[in-house]
Amino acid sequence: MREDIIRSLKSEVKARCESPNNFFGEGIYYHVEAVVKNSVFLAEKYGGDIEIVTIAAWLHDIASITDYKYDEEHHIYGAQMAGLVLSCICETRAYNSGGN
Repeated sequence: MREDIIRSLKSEVKARCESPNNFFGEGIYYHVEAVVKNSVFLAEKYGGDIEIVTIAAWLHDIASITDYKYDEEHHIYGAQMAGLVLSCICETRAYNSGGN
């Protein structure tokens, strides 16, 4: 599993949870952590891809946390934001490693 990507996602989600613009307050971070923990447990139990499940769990509420105006359709906006967040993380990692 790409622990570097997971650490970056965790950090990104935590920063967004701590933002004063986050409608739900910092406590939403503990909700996301619980979803990650339960998702990994279920992936292990049923043979799911733990890396994919972990990434999806960290990002599952990214739109609502980022901006409450997306809450009602956070499943749609969240998928778009998740793609952008992952792209940025991967591009940053590639840049920092010299493009490898």
